[in-house]
Amino acid sequence: MVMSLVLAAASGLVLSTKVGTNARAAVRMGVIDEYAISRVVKEVRIFDGDYASEIQDVITEVAEDCIAEQGSFSIAIPGGSVVAAFAGISSEALDFSKVHIFLCNEKIPSYPCLEGALEAAEKLGVPKEQVYGFGEGSPAEVAAKYTDLLKSHPSVDNSGTIPSLDMMLLGTGGDGHCGCLFPESAEIKATGLGEVVLAGNDERADGDFVAVSMDVMNAAKTVIVSAAGSGRAPMVAKALSGSFGLYDCPAGMVDAQDTTFWFTDKEGIADFKPEEFDDDDDDDDE
Repeated sequence: MVMSLVLAAASGLVLSTKVGTNARAAVRMGVIDEYAISRVVKEVRIFDGDYASEIQDVITEVAEDCIAEQGSFSIAIPGGSVVAAFAGISSEALDFSKVHIFLCNEKIPSYPCLEGALEAAEKLGVPKEQVYGFGEGSPAEVAAKYTDLLKSHPSVDNSGTIPSLDMMLLGTGGDGHCGCLFPESAEIKATGLGEVVLAGNDERADGDFVAVSMDVMNAAKTVIVSAAGSGRAPMVAKALSGSFGLYDCPAGMVDAQDTTFWFTDKEGIADFKPEEFDDDDDDDDE
């Protein structure tokens, strides 16, 4: 069964709709349920098993559209399994010479995210010079330089006050963090201040790190949030329900300009009960 729910964030109203017929809402092999939640569109796709190929489908579609419309595609990636999915796209799927890869976050001084990005770029055929690591220096120096890069790079939309990438991939943790933005941290509390790249130190990130702000995450046009496994189930329910504190669930704060995709599995979605919103709506109508 595939279903879609649209939750109006301000009122809590739930409207039941059919899944759209466009490519982004198309039913794919392996999808066992689907929802649309929140301010613009939060498309929640639930899979029975691995969903790397579905992540690849969405990236390919968005990239092709951007390249056709503007001649380039900018994407920000973290580390981990989400990047592995990105790297698994066929090198023939699109014109990778027009792809520009930025990073969502990085640990200093080990730079594992850059290493993963370079490996993916080599496999896909993205020119090495179009992979933008954070560079060397103190976290504050690195953050300042990367802010300047995002604010000036021709593949990034800077028509607004915050740089807007075409797409961003985000992993999550059971505690609700995304990228290196952890619950109740100084970095997540900078949301709304117009910061672009933040420097921090947190034992949850193994020490020094740099990370794009939630403002940048929300300025991206399309975001994929990956949250699979039973260990993330309470977080997924919390994030999708909207029932969380101001800074205690960063993943739930992600709200891209066009579409926010949540990709999860049966275990990850186990604690989320969308029918509870229908009950609330029925009560409001009485």
